[in-house]
Amino acid sequence: MIADETSARRVVDHLITVLELEPADAVLPQSAPPPIPKRILEALRADPLLGLADVRLIQHVQRTGAGLPERSQAGSSYQALNSEVARHAAVAPIPAARLTWLTMRLELPGSRHHQRAARAAGPILARGGGLEGARRTLDKAARTASARLAVVGYRTIILADTAYEPGLASGLAETQDVTDITGLATTTGGVLVGVDPAHRAVTLGLFRRKGLSATVIGGLHLAQILALRCAAVGARVIVETARQDEWDPMLLHSGLDPARLAVQPAGRPAGNAGWPKPSAATPLLVLRDCGARPPYAAVPRGPWTAVVTVLPFLDPRSAGYLKDADLIGLQRMPREEAAMARRILALPDRDTAALPDLPDQMALWRSKNGITRYSEVAATKWEQAFLGKPVR
Repeated sequence: MIADETSARRVVDHLITVLELEPADAVLPQSAPPPIPKRILEALRADPLLGLADVRLIQHVQRTGAGLPERSQAGSSYQALNSEVARHAAVAPIPAARLTWLTMRLELPGSRHHQRAARAAGPILARGGGLEGARRTLDKAARTASARLAVVGYRTIILADTAYEPGLASGLAETQDVTDITGLATTTGGVLVGVDPAHRAVTLGLFRRKGLSATVIGGLHLAQILALRCAAVGARVIVETARQDEWDPMLLHSGLDPARLAVQPAGRPAGNAGWPKPSAATPLLVLRDCGARPPYAAVPRGPWTAVVTVLPFLDPRSAGYLKDADLIGLQRMPREEAAMARRILALPDRDTAALPDLPDQMALWRSKNGITRYSEVAATKWEQAFLGKPVR
């Protein structure tokens, strides 16, 4: 006899809320983020007004090159560069992504964990009782945690049930509970775009749960480097371009198959119906290389998606791309354009003066919150053979 489905359904005896943590400068990390103070977790566990049963950190580390075709050299070239930069700086190589989650569990009345349920009974009752009171208690815990983490330099996102994937089912991430958080920081990982004048890695946090918009005023060489390196960390890449003949060699010789790279004409809706939904394991880069005044096009936007618009020069009518961008890359430009960029972005005098004299392989990166990094592309031997010398 088959049991009735309703009677077989499990009784809910606890609720969990999950917060995703990232440093305030996750888009353009300037230095190592501050460690998460252990006292914050201890205070959440001990707070009698919350009655939480468990508070813990979970980290998912996404390795680079996930799912790339074996014949593609993009992944191996990037990993060699990543290892060399890390060795020189005496640090670990930069992962494609590192997600840090703070999980909080609340036991409900009737739970088999009697002591934990009894501890939560008062806070739940004080907020109306029942399931709604429990939800309000967890909401209070999430807001308390977010406020305390903001003071030490972290932003938080409360994850919906559909976004909470305990094992990251792709199987491409290493997952661990963090039992000792002493010295733990939540560096997000990202795309290694080059090195700064002190030979420290310059990383772009292009792929995040919140979609990102970037604008680059620069040359084709930098645009192609970005495309290759994003593919190397596991991203799928759509290039929308007005000069398809310049991108055809990448289609033919990069080793990236149609499941990883698509090149489309300018003005056509950018997308690939056969590709899976962007995720932490397989994010999406939409690179728009459509001239100084790109035509309107419907481009994918959303979580784990970065839209990068490449402008060959700064046209006054394209100023909106700079004002609205989360991240901006500037290569060498005439003094008139540098003065215009200064007005739009409130650039300091030293950066404005430096732009007209930047070498071909250099770029100035600036995030929306004003963090600035200079970066040399540091092209690998394979990138040099494939793309030639850097040209602005």
